[in-house]
Amino acid sequence: MGELVIRGQNRLSGKINIQGSKNSALPIIAAALLTDEAVVIDNCPAISDVFHMQKIISRLGAECIFKDGTMTISAGRLSSAPDFEYCRQFRASSLFMGVLLSRTGCFVMPYPGGCHIGSRPVNFHIDGLRKTGAQIEETGDEIIGYCGGLTGGEYVFPYPSVGALENIIMGAVCAKGKTVLKNCAMEPEIVDLCCFLTRMGAKIYGAGGKTIEIEGVEKLHGCRYTVPGDRIAAGTYMAACAIAGGNICIGGIKPRRLDAVTNILRKTGCHVFTDDKTDEIIVLSDGRRKPVAYIRTGPYPEFPTDMQAQIMAAAAYFSGSCRIWDSVFENRYMTAYELKAMGADITVDTDGVTVRGLPGLAGGRVKAHDLRGGAALVIAALGADYTVVEQCRYIERGYEDIQRDLEQLGADIRWRHAGDGTEESEFL
Repeated sequence: MGELVIRGQNRLSGKINIQGSKNSALPIIAAALLTDEAVVIDNCPAISDVFHMQKIISRLGAECIFKDGTMTISAGRLSSAPDFEYCRQFRASSLFMGVLLSRTGCFVMPYPGGCHIGSRPVNFHIDGLRKTGAQIEETGDEIIGYCGGLTGGEYVFPYPSVGALENIIMGAVCAKGKTVLKNCAMEPEIVDLCCFLTRMGAKIYGAGGKTIEIEGVEKLHGCRYTVPGDRIAAGTYMAACAIAGGNICIGGIKPRRLDAVTNILRKTGCHVFTDDKTDEIIVLSDGRRKPVAYIRTGPYPEFPTDMQAQIMAAAAYFSGSCRIWDSVFENRYMTAYELKAMGADITVDTDGVTVRGLPGLAGGRVKAHDLRGGAALVIAALGADYTVVEQCRYIERGYEDIQRDLEQLGADIRWRHAGDGTEESEFL
């Protein structure tokens, strides 16, 4: 939609209902191709990554209709070669490897794209699928897989990779025999995928734990499923309240999925109240921010890497120094340089970043370089004077409309189409 123009220093207040989870919806959409019956997915977020998935599965031969937050997919006969152009544009395209092996017995696809936040090799995906009987070759430009029928096997993940686990689960649910996966990622999105597949008739045990067992079934059937709320979008708005101050309520989110974020924000002086019965989180912030000495990201239930940039933005306003280390992705500090352009006191080194908080930032013109970093710049601007965030196409990958949500909470924020000739003063 162009760029975002923000005038900060307005306290936030009000309630929003959070969108459906990006990181749950994408593998669920891919998994819908495992049956030739109709699948209905409710609360599907209207984000660019979902639109890319829609284009890919349509090119594969499936019928896909997306309207008013509901996606209906009917996958009859499928092609084994997804569209290379769309696959290269985002990381989730790798999820089709297990699906296509199960449905067609083969696939040909390019290496997946996505935000440049560090090394994200597909070797765990390939190694795990090979344990279920697939033969996979890498040519340098593309990945080719084929099998005469997947079979059960055992795979121990060297690192608890979310995407690789999702891929192998989708390949194993209709494989012959039993598959045992160890050292598994425990993210809530894994649980969501397994709940969806179980509703389709899969037999999966242990989702959310370190060991998952799958009994292959002959066939899956259609179903209807509702995508849970997006914990990272919710965490972003929690951090926004910590920066701007105020009183907000976020509905449609399971609070326990955000325990690590909640614990950090409480240490900064925010008051956070959760209600598991109503699926709501309330954040109260008086603007007096305490320092948090050290924050390290890691696999769930540790502090999420997808919230690292947002907490860095909040740390720019802490009353002291904060050391942040992302143990998941080594190149996820690009946002630090944009925050420095806004006046933040940040030092980047080989082991992370050190943020020394200031009472306020100056704002300015900055650029989003990735999805979560772009969101971090937007919420950082809530404590600054005047900011323009460019390259917001990255933000649209994971947020339905960050402007809509923050404006509903009282922020002074506007979309502006780049090159439309409108004066900035008309937006402020």
